[in-house]
Amino acid sequence: MPIKIFKPLGLTPLELIEKYKKTNNVKQKMSFAGRLDPMASGLMLLLVGDECKKQPEYCGKDKIYEFKILYGFKTDSLDILGISETIENTDFNYKDLVGELEQKYPVYSSKTLKIGGITKPLWYWEKKGILKDSMVPKKDVKVFDLNILERREYSNFEIQEMIFERISKLSEKNKDKFRYKDIKEKWEVNLLDDKKYRVESFRTKVSSGTYIRGLCEKMGGVAFDINRIDIIF
Repeated sequence: MPIKIFKPLGLTPLELIEKYKKTNNVKQKMSFAGRLDPMASGLMLLLVGDECKKQPEYCGKDKIYEFKILYGFKTDSLDILGISETIENTDFNYKDLVGELEQKYPVYSSKTLKIGGITKPLWYWEKKGILKDSMVPKKDVKVFDLNILERREYSNFEIQEMIFERISKLSEKNKDKFRYKDIKEKWEVNLLDDKKYRVESFRTKVSSGTYIRGLCEKMGGVAFDINRIDIIF
């Protein structure tokens, strides 16, 4: 059976495996079934030894998340670990997302794409400036339910402090890879105005492979916090 383990904020799935192997003195091959972004926390499935061959089976499970959306901004990564821009708030009925929908992969994701005979993740082609919107793959996903939990407002200083606290949890070796310095500087500029910003919390059950970041973009904001609270077996 796979190992259910909590991934803390800031770690990549590979760093989680490295930490687990070191702590538990595991010498066998390990892999994960269903990744979580660095700015997401929650349950992951780790596979050991022959269990790694069952990765496709374990990846196809429905998930339950609790997440928060920050309104008034968009980023190229669709979460707070991206280059930010200010935008106008728009009204959106989040219930419209319940059901089947076509979702585009985030350009900063591990989904691979072949260009010129070379297969690389989308984020690689995006950083190279080669990726065009028409090239980005799409997939069908399902949102079983989506319910609001809380609405709050925070000052620009409170939002900045929370964002910096979250993104600083990246390991030092990954800060350059994830553009930490540029992202931090851009948030500093975009959070200069003395104003309030709305953050809403939601709980959702979704099909395997659904990007919560993508749902947040559809709802008119960026993913401020994502926590995977269950994997349905």
